[in-house]
Amino acid sequence: SKYCVAVVNATTGIFVSLKVLGVEKGDEVLVPTLTFIGSVNPISYCGATPHFIDLSVNNNFIDINYDKLDTYLSSIVKFKNGNSINKNTGNTIKAIVPVHLFGHPSDMRKCLMLAKKYRLKIVEDCAEALGSKFKKTHVGNFGSTGVISFNGNKIITTGGGGAIITNSKKLYKKINYI
Repeated sequence: SKYCVAVVNATTGIFVSLKVLGVEKGDEVLVPTLTFIGSVNPISYCGATPHFIDLSVNNNFIDINYDKLDTYLSSIVKFKNGNSINKNTGNTIKAIVPVHLFGHPSDMRKCLMLAKKYRLKIVEDCAEALGSKFKKTHVGNFGSTGVISFNGNKIITTGGGGAIITNSKKLYKKINYI
């Protein structure tokens, strides 16, 4: 990526990413049901609601079921002022956090298509996927931001810490400021 900011841990990285992307109280953020609490707590820290989404097993790997998610979103989303509004709750569905589990990339092609269709920001949780690629591109470079962990159980460890990566100079400046 073009820009990188060190953070105390990946949870903080996801929180800062969501904040600079405008996630706030009353919003909803899509997150897979199989993840670590560090992907979910930052959503709550923003005052937003984690909106858990279904998974499926594809090619012997567990990933977001993007086809089912598209069908689900098409039934609950109405567009208002350029935002995806959940008809059931009245809240804005603001972002999605794909989690690249165990070094296996989520299907970012499908994720990008859904994000464009439903006007969602993408914060990639790459805590377990440093060095992993999807279609020859390192994960973390598809969304607005990617978040890496250097915790003691990760690929590269410093005992703790993390990083936010982005290719947006504007986001980099906001992240660096925060």
